[in-house]
Amino acid sequence: MNKANKWAEVTDQNSKDIVDIKHDIKVIKDNHLSHLESDMAKQSKAIEKIDNRIWWVLGILVASTVIGMIKNGL
Repeated sequence: MNKANKWAEVTDQNSKDIVDIKHDIKVIKDNHLSHLESDMAKQSKAIEKIDNRIWWVLGILVASTVIGMIKNGL
């Protein structure tokens, strides 16, 4: 086996590896990233709901404290 044949074998294997890597990147991009995007959208909605609930609880707490102070005559 001379150097030229050995180089050709390495090049053929490298091109197969490149094709495999490109395919893997496409699979990751199409499948996994789309799932992550939809999961993040769901997560954002859940966080927004929790945030709204916390503000309601805080408002009720402040209102009850103010009402209690008014009833006791400050």
